[in-house]
Amino acid sequence: MYPTMNASKILIGVVLGFVLLLPVSGWSESTDKDLSRLTVSAEGAINVPPDKAVLSFAVETAGEKLSVVQKENQERLAKVLEECRGFNIPSELIQTTSLNVIPEYPPKPRRPTDGTLENNIPRIIGYRVVHHVNVEVRNLEIVGKVVDRVLQVGANKFSGIVWGLQNEQPTKLEVLKQASAKAQDKAKALAQALNLKLVRMINVSEGGVSPSPPEGRYRMAMAMDSGGEASVSAGEISIRGSVLLVYEISQK
Repeated sequence: MYPTMNASKILIGVVLGFVLLLPVSGWSESTDKDLSRLTVSAEGAINVPPDKAVLSFAVETAGEKLSVVQKENQERLAKVLEECRGFNIPSELIQTTSLNVIPEYPPKPRRPTDGTLENNIPRIIGYRVVHHVNVEVRNLEIVGKVVDRVLQVGANKFSGIVWGLQNEQPTKLEVLKQASAKAQDKAKALAQALNLKLVRMINVSEGGVSPSPPEGRYRMAMAMDSGGEASVSAGEISIRGSVLLVYEISQK
Protein backbone atom coordinates (compact mmCIF):
# COMPACT_ATOMS: atom_id res chain seq x y z
CA MET A 1 0.00 0.00 0.00
CA TYR A 2 2.68 2.50 1.03
CA PRO A 3 4.85 1.99 -2.09
CA THR A 4 1.79 2.68 -4.29
CA MET A 5 1.06 5.97 -2.50
CA ASN A 6 4.68 7.06 -2.80
CA ALA A 7 4.65 6.34 -6.54
CA SER A 8 1.47 8.39 -6.95
CA LYS A 9 3.00 11.32 -5.11
CA ILE A 10 6.10 11.12 -7.25
CA LEU A 11 4.03 11.11 -10.44
CA ILE A 12 1.99 14.14 -9.32
CA GLY A 13 5.19 15.96 -8.43
CA VAL A 14 6.69 15.28 -11.87
CA VAL A 15 3.53 16.54 -13.62
CA LEU A 16 3.43 19.71 -11.50
CA GLY A 17 7.09 20.32 -12.13
CA PHE A 18 6.55 20.01 -15.87
CA VAL A 19 3.64 22.45 -15.73
CA LEU A 20 5.67 25.01 -13.78
CA LEU A 21 8.43 24.82 -16.38
CA LEU A 22 6.06 25.77 -19.20
CA PRO A 23 6.63 29.33 -20.60
CA VAL A 24 4.51 31.96 -18.91
CA SER A 25 3.38 33.21 -22.33
CA GLY A 26 1.47 29.97 -22.74
CA TRP A 27 -0.78 30.93 -19.84
CA SER A 28 -1.25 34.68 -20.21
CA GLU A 29 -1.09 37.51 -22.70
CA SER A 30 2.21 39.13 -23.57
CA THR A 31 3.39 41.72 -21.04
CA ASP A 32 3.47 45.40 -22.00
CA LYS A 33 7.25 45.43 -22.19
CA ASP A 34 7.07 43.08 -25.17
CA LEU A 35 4.82 45.44 -27.15
CA SER A 36 5.97 47.59 -30.03
CA ARG A 37 5.16 51.19 -29.19
CA LEU A 38 4.72 54.55 -30.79
CA THR A 39 5.01 57.60 -28.53
CA VAL A 40 3.80 61.03 -29.63
CA SER A 41 3.37 64.37 -27.89
CA ALA A 42 1.73 67.65 -28.81
CA GLU A 43 1.11 71.06 -27.30
CA GLY A 44 -2.02 73.17 -27.25
CA ALA A 45 -2.19 76.93 -26.70
CA ILE A 46 -5.01 79.44 -26.44
CA ASN A 47 -4.52 83.20 -26.16
CA VAL A 48 -7.19 84.95 -24.14
CA PRO A 49 -7.61 88.44 -22.69
CA PRO A 50 -7.10 88.51 -18.91
CA ASP A 51 -9.88 89.44 -16.52
CA LYS A 52 -7.75 90.19 -13.46
CA ALA A 53 -4.48 91.90 -12.60
CA VAL A 54 -2.35 91.29 -9.51
CA LEU A 55 -0.34 94.38 -8.56
CA SER A 56 2.75 93.98 -6.37
CA PHE A 57 3.64 96.92 -4.11
CA ALA A 58 5.93 97.50 -1.15
CA VAL A 59 6.07 100.10 1.59
CA GLU A 60 9.65 100.60 2.78
CA THR A 61 10.69 102.81 5.70
CA ALA A 62 14.02 103.29 7.44
CA GLY A 63 15.38 105.04 10.53
CA GLU A 64 17.36 104.70 13.71
CA LYS A 65 14.65 103.53 16.09
CA LEU A 66 12.72 100.37 15.23
CA SER A 67 9.49 101.51 16.92
CA VAL A 68 9.46 104.76 14.92
CA VAL A 69 10.23 102.95 11.65
CA GLN A 70 7.46 100.38 12.26
CA LYS A 71 4.94 103.07 13.12
CA GLU A 72 5.71 105.04 9.96
CA ASN A 73 5.47 101.84 7.90
CA GLN A 74 2.09 100.96 9.38
CA GLU A 75 0.71 104.45 8.80
CA ARG A 76 1.80 104.50 5.17
CA LEU A 77 0.46 100.98 4.61
CA ALA A 78 -2.88 101.99 6.15
CA LYS A 79 -3.15 104.78 3.57
CA VAL A 80 -2.43 102.28 0.78
CA LEU A 81 -5.12 99.90 2.01
CA GLU A 82 -7.61 102.75 2.44
CA GLU A 83 -6.94 103.87 -1.13
CA CYS A 84 -7.57 100.32 -2.38
CA ARG A 85 -10.86 100.15 -0.53
CA GLY A 86 -11.78 103.45 -2.18
CA PHE A 87 -11.58 101.58 -5.51
CA ASN A 88 -14.04 98.97 -4.13
CA ILE A 89 -11.34 96.30 -3.88
CA PRO A 90 -12.47 93.84 -1.18
CA SER A 91 -10.13 92.97 1.69
CA GLU A 92 -9.88 89.31 0.61
CA LEU A 93 -8.15 90.45 -2.60
CA ILE A 94 -5.42 92.29 -0.68
CA GLN A 95 -2.66 90.06 0.68
CA THR A 96 0.54 90.66 2.60
CA THR A 97 3.19 88.50 0.92
CA SER A 98 6.12 89.35 3.20
CA LEU A 99 7.12 91.61 6.08
CA ASN A 100 10.84 92.07 6.66
CA VAL A 101 12.69 93.89 9.43
CA ILE A 102 16.30 94.41 8.36
CA PRO A 103 19.00 95.77 10.70
CA GLU A 104 21.33 98.37 9.19
CA TYR A 105 25.07 98.28 9.90
CA PRO A 106 27.82 100.81 9.20
CA PRO A 107 30.23 100.02 6.37
CA LYS A 108 33.01 97.68 7.45
CA PRO A 109 36.42 99.33 7.73
CA ARG A 110 39.09 97.98 5.45
CA ARG A 111 41.27 97.23 8.43
CA PRO A 112 40.28 97.09 12.11
CA THR A 113 41.87 99.83 14.23
CA ASP A 114 43.03 97.18 16.66
CA GLY A 115 42.64 93.48 17.23
CA THR A 116 40.06 93.65 20.03
CA LEU A 117 36.86 91.61 19.74
CA GLU A 118 34.67 94.62 20.54
CA ASN A 119 35.72 96.52 17.45
CA ASN A 120 34.90 93.50 15.27
CA ILE A 121 31.28 93.12 16.48
CA PRO A 122 28.81 94.73 14.02
CA ARG A 123 26.93 97.68 15.52
CA ILE A 124 23.31 98.28 14.52
CA ILE A 125 22.81 101.89 13.45
CA GLY A 126 19.23 101.62 12.24
CA TYR A 127 16.43 99.51 10.80
CA ARG A 128 14.62 99.06 7.54
CA VAL A 129 11.06 97.68 7.42
CA VAL A 130 9.70 96.41 4.10
CA HIS A 131 6.04 95.39 3.75
CA HIS A 132 5.15 93.66 0.46
CA VAL A 133 1.50 93.57 -0.63
CA ASN A 134 -0.33 91.98 -3.57
CA VAL A 135 -3.56 93.63 -4.71
CA GLU A 136 -5.88 91.78 -7.09
CA VAL A 137 -7.87 94.09 -9.34
CA ARG A 138 -10.76 92.58 -11.29
CA ASN A 139 -11.90 95.77 -12.99
CA LEU A 140 -9.13 96.21 -15.56
CA GLU A 141 -10.30 99.72 -16.43
CA ILE A 142 -8.97 101.05 -13.09
CA VAL A 143 -5.60 99.25 -13.00
CA GLY A 144 -3.66 102.36 -14.05
CA LYS A 145 -5.52 104.51 -11.52
CA VAL A 146 -4.81 102.07 -8.71
CA VAL A 147 -1.10 101.98 -9.56
CA ASP A 148 -0.91 105.76 -9.64
CA ARG A 149 -2.84 106.42 -6.43
CA VAL A 150 -1.19 103.72 -4.33
CA LEU A 151 2.26 105.06 -5.22
CA GLN A 152 1.14 108.58 -4.33
CA VAL A 153 -0.28 107.81 -0.90
CA GLY A 154 2.40 105.57 0.60
CA ALA A 155 3.83 102.71 -1.47
CA ASN A 156 7.35 103.51 -2.68
CA LYS A 157 8.14 100.29 -4.56
CA PHE A 158 6.23 98.74 -7.43
CA SER A 159 7.27 95.25 -8.63
CA GLY A 160 4.91 95.00 -11.59
CA ILE A 161 1.69 93.37 -12.78
CA VAL A 162 0.75 89.74 -13.26
CA TRP A 163 -2.23 89.29 -15.58
CA GLY A 164 -4.46 86.28 -15.12
CA LEU A 165 -7.89 84.67 -15.27
CA GLN A 166 -10.33 84.43 -12.40
CA ASN A 167 -11.34 80.95 -13.61
CA GLU A 168 -8.69 79.17 -15.68
CA GLN A 169 -10.32 75.72 -15.68
CA PRO A 170 -12.50 75.98 -18.84
CA THR A 171 -9.59 77.32 -20.89
CA LYS A 172 -7.24 74.65 -19.53
CA LEU A 173 -9.67 71.91 -20.57
CA GLU A 174 -9.90 73.34 -24.08
CA VAL A 175 -6.12 73.43 -24.28
CA LEU A 176 -5.92 69.76 -23.31
CA LYS A 177 -8.53 68.86 -25.93
CA GLN A 178 -6.53 70.73 -28.53
CA ALA A 179 -3.28 69.04 -27.53
CA SER A 180 -4.93 65.59 -27.53
CA ALA A 181 -6.35 66.08 -31.02
CA LYS A 182 -2.96 67.20 -32.34
CA ALA A 183 -1.23 64.20 -30.76
CA GLN A 184 -3.74 61.76 -32.28
CA ASP A 185 -3.36 63.35 -35.72
CA LYS A 186 0.41 63.07 -35.39
CA ALA A 187 0.18 59.38 -34.45
CA LYS A 188 -2.08 58.64 -37.42
CA ALA A 189 0.24 60.47 -39.82
CA LEU A 190 3.31 58.61 -38.55
CA ALA A 191 1.55 55.25 -38.72
CA GLN A 192 0.46 55.89 -42.28
CA ALA A 193 3.91 57.07 -43.36
CA LEU A 194 5.64 54.05 -41.79
CA ASN A 195 3.00 51.50 -42.87
CA LEU A 196 2.08 50.70 -39.28
CA LYS A 197 -1.20 49.91 -37.58
CA LEU A 198 -2.29 51.65 -34.38
CA VAL A 199 -3.60 48.72 -32.33
CA ARG A 200 -4.66 50.54 -29.17
CA MET A 201 -3.70 53.41 -26.89
CA ILE A 202 -1.89 52.05 -23.84
CA ASN A 203 -0.90 55.21 -21.98
CA VAL A 204 -1.91 58.87 -21.71
CA SER A 205 -0.14 61.51 -19.64
CA GLU A 206 -0.66 65.23 -19.21
CA GLY A 207 2.43 67.40 -19.38
CA GLY A 208 0.91 70.21 -17.37
CA VAL A 209 -1.20 73.26 -18.20
CA SER A 210 -0.15 76.74 -17.16
CA PRO A 211 -0.46 80.37 -18.24
CA SER A 212 2.53 81.95 -19.90
CA PRO A 213 3.12 85.40 -21.37
CA PRO A 214 3.14 85.63 -25.16
CA GLU A 215 6.27 87.41 -26.35
CA GLY A 216 5.79 91.13 -26.55
CA ARG A 217 2.33 91.08 -24.95
CA TYR A 218 2.87 90.40 -21.28
CA ARG A 219 5.23 93.21 -20.36
CA MET A 220 3.51 96.12 -18.73
CA ALA A 221 3.40 99.22 -20.88
CA MET A 222 3.13 102.09 -18.40
CA ALA A 223 3.60 105.72 -19.26
CA MET A 224 2.44 108.93 -17.65
CA ASP A 225 -0.01 110.91 -19.75
CA SER A 226 -0.84 114.57 -19.40
CA GLY A 227 -3.12 113.84 -16.47
CA GLY A 228 -0.42 112.01 -14.53
CA GLU A 229 -2.22 108.68 -14.64
CA ALA A 230 -0.45 105.44 -15.49
CA SER A 231 -1.54 103.96 -18.82
CA VAL A 232 -1.51 100.16 -18.66
CA SER A 233 -2.05 97.68 -21.51
CA ALA A 234 -3.25 94.19 -20.58
CA GLY A 235 -2.84 92.49 -23.97
CA GLU A 236 -3.41 88.74 -23.83
CA ILE A 237 -2.12 85.79 -21.84
CA SER A 238 -1.42 82.36 -23.29
CA ILE A 239 -2.63 79.15 -21.65
CA ARG A 240 -0.40 76.28 -22.75
CA GLY A 241 -0.49 72.54 -22.12
CA SER A 242 0.91 69.32 -23.50
CA VAL A 243 -0.20 65.70 -23.80
CA LEU A 244 1.82 62.52 -24.38
CA LEU A 245 0.19 59.43 -25.96
CA VAL A 246 1.62 55.91 -26.20
CA TYR A 247 0.18 53.44 -28.74
CA GLU A 248 0.67 49.76 -29.28
CA ILE A 249 1.58 49.28 -32.93
CA SER A 250 1.99 46.40 -35.37
CA GLN A 251 2.94 45.90 -39.00
CA LYS A 252 0.05 46.09 -41.47
